[in-house]
Amino acid sequence: MREARRDLLALAALTAAALASRLLFRIDHDEDIDALRFALGVERFDVAELRPHAPYYPVFVAAAKALALLGATPRAALALVSAASGAAAVAFTALLAREVAGRRAAVFAGTLALASPFLWLSSEKLLSDMAGAAVTTAALWLCARARRLGRAREADPTAPLDTASAEARAARTRTCAVVLLGVGLGVRLSYFPFALACLAVIARSEGGHLAWLARGRDLAAGALAWLAPLVLIATPRDLVATTWVQGLGHFTRWGGTAITVSSPLDRLHGVIWGIWANGLGGAWPDAPAARWLGAPLLIALLATGALGVASLSRAARALREQPELWASALAYFLWALLGQNIAYKPRHWLPLIPLLLVAMAAGAASLSAARPAAEGALRFRALRDAAPFALVAALSAQWLADAISLARQHEAPSPAAAIVRFLRDAGAEQRPVLTRDLDRMIQEGAPGHLPVRVRDDAALVRGVEQAGPGGALITSEALSQQARDALAGRGYTIAIRFARPRSRYVDALWSDLALLEALPAGSPAGNALSRAPRSAPSR
Repeated sequence: MREARRDLLALAALTAAALASRLLFRIDHDEDIDALRFALGVERFDVAELRPHAPYYPVFVAAAKALALLGATPRAALALVSAASGAAAVAFTALLAREVAGRRAAVFAGTLALASPFLWLSSEKLLSDMAGAAVTTAALWLCARARRLGRAREADPTAPLDTASAEARAARTRTCAVVLLGVGLGVRLSYFPFALACLAVIARSEGGHLAWLARGRDLAAGALAWLAPLVLIATPRDLVATTWVQGLGHFTRWGGTAITVSSPLDRLHGVIWGIWANGLGGAWPDAPAARWLGAPLLIALLATGALGVASLSRAARALREQPELWASALAYFLWALLGQNIAYKPRHWLPLIPLLLVAMAAGAASLSAARPAAEGALRFRALRDAAPFALVAALSAQWLADAISLARQHEAPSPAAAIVRFLRDAGAEQRPVLTRDLDRMIQEGAPGHLPVRVRDDAALVRGVEQAGPGGALITSEALSQQARDALAGRGYTIAIRFARPRSRYVDALWSDLALLEALPAGSPAGNALSRAPRSAPSR
């Protein structure tokens, strides 16, 4: 009882520290179009107007709306939900590690999760990723807990009541896990492989067609908890039409899937850079210098974990006895590899990071708990037991410093938000702003300007020519090298009007976004504008 109380107090302290750290650097601006649409959805939910975009994230938006009803602004409400989700993810990562590999692994996993730059920064975003990862990690913890309760019955099937009640609790826990995964589909639908994999593993282990029906019913119950209100709020026609258009566009035009980003090298780069350099905070040529100091620690901890998992210890056996974890991780990895924009958005690897931390923690705990070959080798045993603690502590310290640095950078407006503010402060202009992705942000944040959405190079060149002698403004994500060459061939000059880039470990996709201007050579407007002060890129 005393040990359980200590564990509960330690978990409460870990959760409170995680929540405080995430709230310390919260933001109140729209970093990108997705964040803007979430804020608009909190203000007024509307499927047809993409407030927010499909698949609408009704559970996430509802949680933010509840806070908004208590007086929070839409962006503050989103920040609070994301920060609370980040704290919950840290706590459930520690709980999952305890179920898999014991108390020592829980300490390791909780420490790593608290300090992880990727988990920390993801908790600062006004997006649904962290909330979805928290729900997924909580469901996997329930699955692991159910496995442990079930093994108690298998270990002593003759015990009359206690183990039988343990099996009943295991069944109820599995039900809660599957229902929670169904609810989680309303937080972040793209995490569906976790739900399907866990359902399949649980139903198969229970055996029979009735098990599949029962678990399918559980998943449906969780999904209907948010799907039914969504259908009532949005007219079915708008829901179907908007979802179809958004889904088709995601997979064929802008979603970054294997169809739209088909290069195997780009996708392989996205896997390595996304998981190693972002998810695990590993060293990379353009990463902060401190990561090169932490890289040997990370490699050593990964190697220690691999050795621990490979050993015949209790923790290693427990890892192998968690099929829900490995099946869901593999299913999601394959889905992200083919169906998500991993080439440019490492945040799609987020739900796998708690599992990687648990694996590292379980392996390190297993190795430190193993008995030495010679009973008399006390010095070796003390050194071996201390090594994982030292590695975890040192890596966590480096991660913590990195996380604070990234969180501080994240407080400043993103390049996209900075461009919108620059346009807003500059006042109304007659020149169009040609853009591929920022039209909605400019409409909402700088209403005195005329954003024109262009879908290809020909449309952009045509828009510049139609702008007249005053030229046009262009957001850099819309200007390819081919379009630049075409404009140069027509006598236009391209200059930077405003740019405020920041680390791509904070803004992975639009880290160097800039506002450009295309001016006809020798025009009076071009001469006047060339004398106007311009904002130089800041590094």
